[in-house]
Amino acid sequence: MMLKGTTLVFLPLVCDIACSRERYFVIPALAAQCGKVWLTVSSLWRPIAASDKVVDAELEVNWDLDCPSSTGYPDTIKVFTADPAHNKTIKPKLTLTSLQYPRGYYRTNITVGRPPLPGGWDTKDGATLPGPHCLKHHAALYKDGAFIVSSCLQIWPTWMYDLRRQLGRLPIGSLMIPGTHNSGCYKHGDLTRRDAFQRYLLTQDRDVWTQLVHGIRYLDIRVGYYPSIPNGTAIEVGNHISRFWINHDVIRITPLSSIIKDVRNFLNVARGEVVIMDFHRFPVGFGDRSNRHRRLATILWREFEGLILKPDRGVEGLGPTLNDIWTGGKRLIICYGDQHTVNEYDWLWPTMSQAWGNQQTVEGLFKYLDEVIMGSKRFRNSQNPLWAVMAELTPYPLDILFNLSSGLRQMADSVNRNLTFKFQEEWWKETNVVATDFFLGNNLIDVSIQSNIKKSNIAQWRL
Repeated sequence: MMLKGTTLVFLPLVCDIACSRERYFVIPALAAQCGKVWLTVSSLWRPIAASDKVVDAELEVNWDLDCPSSTGYPDTIKVFTADPAHNKTIKPKLTLTSLQYPRGYYRTNITVGRPPLPGGWDTKDGATLPGPHCLKHHAALYKDGAFIVSSCLQIWPTWMYDLRRQLGRLPIGSLMIPGTHNSGCYKHGDLTRRDAFQRYLLTQDRDVWTQLVHGIRYLDIRVGYYPSIPNGTAIEVGNHISRFWINHDVIRITPLSSIIKDVRNFLNVARGEVVIMDFHRFPVGFGDRSNRHRRLATILWREFEGLILKPDRGVEGLGPTLNDIWTGGKRLIICYGDQHTVNEYDWLWPTMSQAWGNQQTVEGLFKYLDEVIMGSKRFRNSQNPLWAVMAELTPYPLDILFNLSSGLRQMADSVNRNLTFKFQEEWWKETNVVATDFFLGNNLIDVSIQSNIKKSNIAQWRL
């Protein structure tokens, strides 16, 4: 829902399943009892009159109050362009009052855009600071005028290694790992409404570098090979001209070289982070041509040789711990969806199981995921300790042809905030990788981090 004013707004009855945690600055004891507020970025867009351009990346405010009846609910949320805990004089960009539901969200008309990434993470090759870093937008929760808690829209590019004391003992197959579905299906620059079919092609609105900097650690990759692409449009990787592209089904979207470069640069500067590249499907140009798989494997080895973690073939279980991975210094896992190629190269991990429900409604998807996640032990591939929940809706072919579902952005909007709550409350214990469309529309990076801390505490208690 759209916010019309920017000063004082009496909140309509807008409620949805939503729950999470951001980087909180807790003041009084009330916050520990009943106060969470966090920010997400809407996947929706609005047309601009008499223009091909659109307005997108608008801020959403989310809250989860969960208050005991003796205290009553906090009554106000304010959104700022700086941290109100450290800047007492800053005026709010907007104010929401009358929080009548314990859980809810509100879509604003505050545009986030694509701001520079803080902490030196915007340059891809400059000095970078570890730890979480806030972007400019903050949300704060109040009761009777008293500040309770605030959070920010943030990046956490080094969360794995920052939390090494808590997470180091966990096997990679037991971690909850945030990921993106069709990770390379994005567009640089401003969106337009020129091409109606684009709404069924793009699944992300940030490039892979930005995904990783925010905290994504799993990349879902579908590759096409185009032997007839003219040399002028082929892409150079190292000293090799590549005709490999990231595909959404049979449509090529992004040069594979862009993803390779972003992953390599990120691993070079985020020296404790572990990244999973899942080359899951090869929809165009491969067929039975093993030479093209070998050519792709050659490129991957050339670009990542010193970073690739080899699998323990024939060893069942949940895989190496993060401590084991850090000791060996190899931090890139490459899963590959062609068994013949996996048999040929000992550094490729076997195909990774993906729980993909092919569902068109939130209810259908959640029913499917509930069954899969609760039965996760049966779902795992015995040859690979990693498995992924693909938590997104899928349009029917007729939806695409006649635009019946309004596009992937609308479908992601209908499911993302609900996923935050379900994984926070129920599914975190059994989930390994979770991949979504338009990941900034949910808070699963932070939910994953907090879930891994809880998993570590449980593991320590059992010892």
